[in-house]
Amino acid sequence: MEKAREILRLNDAGMTQREIACATGCSLGNVNAILVRAREAGIVDLKTVRNKELSTILYPPVKEAGTKREEPDLNWVRREMQRPGVTLTLLWEEYKTAHPNGYMLSQFCERYRKFCKQNDVYMHKTYKAGERMLVDWAGLTLQYTNTNGEIVKVYYFVAVLPASSYLYVEPFLNMGQESWITAHGNAFEYYGGVPAIIVPDNTKTAVIKAKYYDPELNKTYHDMAQYYGAAIIPTRSRAPRDKAPVENSVLIVERRIIAKLRDRQFHSFPEVWKAVQEELEILNTQPFAKLSGNRRETFRELEQGQLRKLPPSRYEYAEHKLAKVGFDYHVHFDSHYYSVPYTNVGKQVTVRATSRTIEILADGERLAGHLRNYDKYSRYTTDDEHMPEKHKAVADWTPERLRKWAAKTGARTEAYIVWLMEQREHPEQAFKTCAGILRMGGQGTKEHMEQVCEQAMANNIYTYKYFERLFKRSDLSVDGQEKCNPITHENIRGQEYYSLAEEALHA
Repeated sequence: MEKAREILRLNDAGMTQREIACATGCSLGNVNAILVRAREAGIVDLKTVRNKELSTILYPPVKEAGTKREEPDLNWVRREMQRPGVTLTLLWEEYKTAHPNGYMLSQFCERYRKFCKQNDVYMHKTYKAGERMLVDWAGLTLQYTNTNGEIVKVYYFVAVLPASSYLYVEPFLNMGQESWITAHGNAFEYYGGVPAIIVPDNTKTAVIKAKYYDPELNKTYHDMAQYYGAAIIPTRSRAPRDKAPVENSVLIVERRIIAKLRDRQFHSFPEVWKAVQEELEILNTQPFAKLSGNRRETFRELEQGQLRKLPPSRYEYAEHKLAKVGFDYHVHFDSHYYSVPYTNVGKQVTVRATSRTIEILADGERLAGHLRNYDKYSRYTTDDEHMPEKHKAVADWTPERLRKWAAKTGARTEAYIVWLMEQREHPEQAFKTCAGILRMGGQGTKEHMEQVCEQAMANNIYTYKYFERLFKRSDLSVDGQEKCNPITHENIRGQEYYSLAEEALHA
């Protein structure tokens, strides 16, 4: 009765019928009919008339015995109820205006409730057009035999828009995070828009901790939903009515697609994908059993215009990983190290990685961004601006540069310098040591340096201090012979002792 009351109020304010129709969203004929009945009923002051009385005055019950009342078109009512802002009261008012001898509000609502129970398994809960998309993995799987004769299992992602029952199905080789995110993007493109709410089950690819009132969402999944402007509301644990539409849709997919393809022989994943899409087309265009139309027609009529527009570009899948900034102000991700400003050493950060970029975040702020590096032989990506001043002086040092520098002396020196860098967790940690050793080699001959490096590597010497001691020892000469007289001491037996011992042994 709120619409009727508003029409009468605006009429008292002096507005024309056309202006009232625009202001209330009612048709011009509906406005005129209500005003005529109000005049006939002699309504003067709206404040003294309650809604129930106003309903009886404007739409009096039919008193003639034996008069057949016009039945409401309940299929039409069902579809209209799925439109945003539409209520049963509004639909009854429109029905009563068109059929004055029709049923009163209570009987109208009762007939609609019975219709819902008889014709649709999830009519107990009315879903607004474009509001929700329910998603899940099907329980059944298919398989195909690849070129190597191996049996490969195929899993099925299922999405449904419950207001129209419009389905989307796609096969995947696994149920991992990337497949889950890819499936959502493909579903949005199939529908041509994005619903306001995504309703997943409490799978690990969607929910990290399934708390009843405040579930903890998977970071990548939440990131994807934010990009498309949708909200994620997981189903409650032990609340089967929350996911009834998608459970029913999964059942339909298992019976009408997966079971239907069970005896077909597939030899590649693209064959499976094509067959599933063909069956999905048949399913979405097949007429409803008890309702008029089909899934696609209902979707185009009710939901397509209510979905949000797709963003200009598709969401790019991103991994999220917690990490700690090392003492060398680098963060490890996928066998590579990326720099952050040195003032963040020891801080817990989040690494967001796409196929092209690496972002490092802390406390909601972006600390650094890099192009993702897949080079197996170059393990560090460092921005000079992230270095402290004392490190910038050696910013142009690289393992390759030090190796070439060592190779100018000889193969043994090169091998030692390469070995020295391999002993450290990060090659950069050995740069200063290597540079000091190579500079030290310039104080002697190349042959002397080669011998020292060979001996240092054999004795596992990898610090500058002990290499320097070895280098400065005086018992190595250019040709490898002893350079000075041996040390004499009363506690040292010497060469003569061992010579006499050897003669006694052979005597």
